[in-house]
Amino acid sequence: MPKNLMGGILILVAITAIWALFALILTNFGVQASTLIVAAVGGMITGAFFPKIRISLSKSGTLVFATRWMLRAGIVLYGLRLGLSQLQDVGIAGISVAVITVVSVLGVGVFLGRVFGMDKESTLLVSAGSAICGAAAILAVQSVVQARTDKVVVAVATVVVFGTLGMLIYPLALEGINNSFVQGLITGGTLHEVAHVVGAGSAMGEESANTAIIVKMIRVMLLVPVLFVLAWKKGEGDIRGSVPWFALGFIAVVGLNSIVNVPFKEVWFLLDTALLSVAMCALGIQTEVGQIKRMGPKPFLLAFTLMGVLALIGLAIIWIYA
Repeated sequence: MPKNLMGGILILVAITAIWALFALILTNFGVQASTLIVAAVGGMITGAFFPKIRISLSKSGTLVFATRWMLRAGIVLYGLRLGLSQLQDVGIAGISVAVITVVSVLGVGVFLGRVFGMDKESTLLVSAGSAICGAAAILAVQSVVQARTDKVVVAVATVVVFGTLGMLIYPLALEGINNSFVQGLITGGTLHEVAHVVGAGSAMGEESANTAIIVKMIRVMLLVPVLFVLAWKKGEGDIRGSVPWFALGFIAVVGLNSIVNVPFKEVWFLLDTALLSVAMCALGIQTEVGQIKRMGPKPFLLAFTLMGVLALIGLAIIWIYA
């Protein structure tokens, strides 16, 4: 590894660590802050106030290395958070909610993106963030469609706005439902980020939180088939040239975690979060505020509409199961 690249990675890791510490402080004050999102926003702030850092990290190849290789390694390790046994814990109801959410939100998102006149990459990023697992899904989709960094950051911003709004509203809106399983289905089946699900679920009680997290993780599992479909579409039927091989690694790790008690899991979780956070910080540093302004309000309009779709799914869950 070239010395310039090694030095750049150390600088990027240090910057990310500062913003991760800020996320930890927010969490200690009762704010469920996603480290990935804080890292992305922090990267933007760093790039805006210290443009020389952006130029230096770009010239050394650090930003490309982080957003490509560190990102993919992080997604592979993300599989350690999942296990096939989780499917049994929530049954057909949880699996159905997860599948319906992902398929319907992605389908409506792609359709509305065309109606709004949005480009394909932005449409897919915003839709995946709403349908699957927020920033992690956006990062994974970006690896396949190769979207510009400004489009990625805007998509992440929609997750911040509407996911956080949902996290605050859900505990109040679902308070009248005297069924922790239904509360968990709605929360895990329709909120954006894992952090949002944890925040809202914990406010409703342990049983609701456990169900919510499992359903959310099933949505995360559905990221893999989505990536393969996108790769197939990008290759115009020939998946060999654009196959997301890191998705195969993700599947392998999930399988391993299902049959073997992987040692030192907390260490692997920390490494996974670190890799994804560094990648998000790099994306933020690459992005200039002017680029975001040029994107206009359409991504937020799409995300707002998709939040309405998620709300309708929540109402359907109440009608069927409550």
